[in-house]
Amino acid sequence: MKILPALPRLLAGAAAAALLTSACATTVPGEATPGAGPQTSRAVPAPDSEPSAQGCEVRASSTGSISSSGAGGRTVTTNGRTSFSCGSGPLIAIESIDGSGVTFSADGATATVAPGSAAAVGPYEISVGSVDGGAAEFQVEPSG
Repeated sequence: MKILPALPRLLAGAAAAALLTSACATTVPGEATPGAGPQTSRAVPAPDSEPSAQGCEVRASSTGSISSSGAGGRTVTTNGRTSFSCGSGPLIAIESIDGSGVTFSADGATATVAPGSAAAVGPYEISVGSVDGGAAEFQVEPSG
């Protein structure tokens, strides 16, 4: 009888299906649960004031994600290194984002700007409004 030799394969297939189904049904912390309603995210505080007509507001993360609004400019990511400009000014590189602030480099000089502080970086004045979990929000204004 050929039914008996196929029985171990059938049982193994049923066990594998049961394992896959139970693994797919488990929840992962931080993941959306179906039917749990809309997920909300925690807002990152914005800088104290809006940028001037020549300035930019920038949001960046240590993973290379960057967005800006204001006077325009450009962003470039090459080999994991992100640089940006505000208006028609030169590029400034974001070297790192961590709890101590955002480290920028321009014209061969490096400067770390702490949250709630401002500093001259190249031809810009940069005010870091917040740093949270590898993400930062800051305003960029042309100096002078």
